[in-house]
Amino acid sequence: MHISVIGLGKLGLCTAACFAVKGHYVVGVDHNAEHIVNLNAGTCPIIETKLPELLNRSKNNIVFTTDYAKAIHETDITMIIVPTPSNPDGDFSNAAVEAVLHEIGQPLKEKDSFHIVNIVSTVMPGSCETVFLPLLQNLTGKICGKDFGLIYNPEFIALGSVIRDFLNPDMILIGASDTYSADTICKLYESIVENSPYYAIMNLINAEITKLSLNCFVTMKISFANELASLCHSTPGADVDIITKALGADSRIGPKCLKGGLGFGGPCFPRDNRAMQHYATSKGLTLRLSPAASKVNIDIVDRLFNMITKLVPPPGPVAILGLAYKPGTHIVEESPALHITKRLHTAGYVLRLHDPLAVQLASQELADLGVLCGNPYEAAEGVKMLALMTQWPEYASLDWPRIEQVASPDPWLIDCWRIARGISFNKFSYLGLGLGNSNL
Repeated sequence: MHISVIGLGKLGLCTAACFAVKGHYVVGVDHNAEHIVNLNAGTCPIIETKLPELLNRSKNNIVFTTDYAKAIHETDITMIIVPTPSNPDGDFSNAAVEAVLHEIGQPLKEKDSFHIVNIVSTVMPGSCETVFLPLLQNLTGKICGKDFGLIYNPEFIALGSVIRDFLNPDMILIGASDTYSADTICKLYESIVENSPYYAIMNLINAEITKLSLNCFVTMKISFANELASLCHSTPGADVDIITKALGADSRIGPKCLKGGLGFGGPCFPRDNRAMQHYATSKGLTLRLSPAASKVNIDIVDRLFNMITKLVPPPGPVAILGLAYKPGTHIVEESPALHITKRLHTAGYVLRLHDPLAVQLASQELADLGVLCGNPYEAAEGVKMLALMTQWPEYASLDWPRIEQVASPDPWLIDCWRIARGISFNKFSYLGLGLGNSNL
């Protein structure tokens, strides 16, 4: 098929590369001319696992341009993947999506053949039918379902594993204005996926609510595991990992997202929770579970901060290992580790910071918070406490005798994910969150 992808950010560029590497002709569009120049020069401007390899393999099937008209005239399906940032009240802004629709309105008007407009950006429920559909009809003079199709097709991916998640989804969510458009998008995904996902085909409003509610449900599951970890931590002999393994064996629950730890963050989960709450309020309803999940997430930060200040008063020093919101990415947006780091900095702690990616690639957000260290051993020099915050695989194979050698006498080790459990330490007093301790 001939596909255009408008918005070549973290998800958009990966989407374009995946379709192209599977043999489809792709026109990638972005308003950032420098971005397009770099892509056409063979430079990959996005850090994502396997993305440079896919772009290289698919270069004969993909072109990059700032020309929106070219995207419409040379393709049959346009996927819009642009930011929809959160407003202060939790609502999402549709400004970028609407700007794209204005750009493609005239080319769509000129086109004789049926064209499918596929909104991938996460939007508030009701946006497609009350905003995007009438806007497209006004801009083109055409009728949705007859002359063009409108699809809402958000992705469920995680940064660091975007390509793997995109090609191996559990579900393809398709909200459609008409049967032909739904069938076409189904065939498109059937031609690229490497597994057998469930195709959830529904109307536009149901798809919009599904996107938000799925992420909100996942955060409730994460928060339940984290609340359970707090309970286990205060119960001598309790072990959250043993308990969650048993819970996850029940098919009604399942093991995914059930590991007690530091909490959820990143660009999707926190804001989707706020959006769900805002949407409920707009309908005169008050949600109870979603706000509770967010409250648990905040409480974990408070509790860990209090634990650190009780064990080691300021100025410390304290080493923070892991600042990204999850392993595999440099993104620190809404990262619980970053929230704790900022609070410790404000409280007067001397901080030594390390993260395999974030220290280098997110240094602007971290530079004023502490000493940015090139490796964990440098971060551990002279510290009275070391806190393992993010589940980076690198931290599971640390040379602990070397770390103990450079740390101060009688240091503490707080292990949010129990990465170092079972290790015999000579100097560190070990505290694994979720492992029974009656005092802290």
